Amino acid sequence: MDEPRKSAAGALKKPGLPGFMHKLNFSGEIVSILIALIILCAFFSLTSPYFLTIKNILNFTMNTSILGIMAAGLFVAMVIGEIDVSQYSILALSTAIMVVFIRRGMNSGLAIAIAVGVALACGVINGFTVAFLRINPIITTLGTMMIYRGFAFKITESKALGVTGDFFSAVGSGRILGIPVSVYIMLGVYLLVHVIMAYTAHGKRVYAVGGNPEASFISGIDLRMVRFWGLVTSSGTAGLAGLVFVSQVGAAVPMVGQGGLMDVITAVILGGISLSGGKGKVVGTLIGVLILAVLSNGMVLISVQSYYQVIVKGGVILLAVFVDSLRGGGFK
Repeated sequence: MDEPRKSAAGALKKPGLPGFMHKLNFSGEIVSILIALIILCAFFSLTSPYFLTIKNILNFTMNTSILGIMAAGLFVAMVIGEIDVSQYSILALSTAIMVVFIRRGMNSGLAIAIAVGVALACGVINGFTVAFLRINPIITTLGTMMIYRGFAFKITESKALGVTGDFFSAVGSGRILGIPVSVYIMLGVYLLVHVIMAYTAHGKRVYAVGGNPEASFISGIDLRMVRFWGLVTSSGTAGLAGLVFVSQVGAAVPMVGQGGLMDVITAVILGGISLSGGKGKVVGTLIGVLILAVLSNGMVLISVQSYYQVIVKGGVILLAVFVDSLRGGGFK
């Protein structure tokens, strides 16, 4: 009777890719999108001789760091079951304020702190309206998106405002061990979010509220505060992404991201998150960001027309939502 048990135990201990992935806490969804990323990379490496060059890889990872940082924050909000469509408007507003203050002689460090504070304040407005006034998050953030964008246009007088400085040069074009500083910032954000979501009580509350708000309420979790902080997190990452944006572009641009809203949402959905909340891992969002980066970069390298690129991205969104629906997801 003991022999079959030993055999079963031995089978469980056998090394292999599934066991390795399990140790890394990789779910089936994560493995699936990782395979999709590998297939995309293989395809573009065969169709373009420039794709797998070190220069190209570093360039597109640097260029996607802004999207990646915001996607990490949106991931937290979407795990709770909320959505934030105002991130790019918050980025535009916070960078406009930062650059205007610097151009008027303010210390760069203080101006950056104020800009991040403005982004967090925008998150407080979003979070309070959704969590405490109980207004639909899509309606709320659509409204604040227009308000924040309007203030950005007002502050900059509807034009790009340039800024220079050693700090911005270091963040925008600096490299450590050959890797862009902005990539380190993005990876640092993902590491922080992973630690919070996987190893802290707050992270467990986030998953609980997203998965079953009724049971969470009965167990004593303050649903309003969890939702509030989820939207503040989303806005805070928009402020940090704004710092990287100004460093890379050298200017505050009030119209930034007007066509890029869906890229952030798509990256999170591609990462295997459930649209109904309660499921998903931030490493999946990072892979989703990389899939979008590879797709965009690869299509440019093989000279796909811009309108076809938009069509392909739209198809990717529909595919991701369809897959989520098969898993039993969907917006609440």
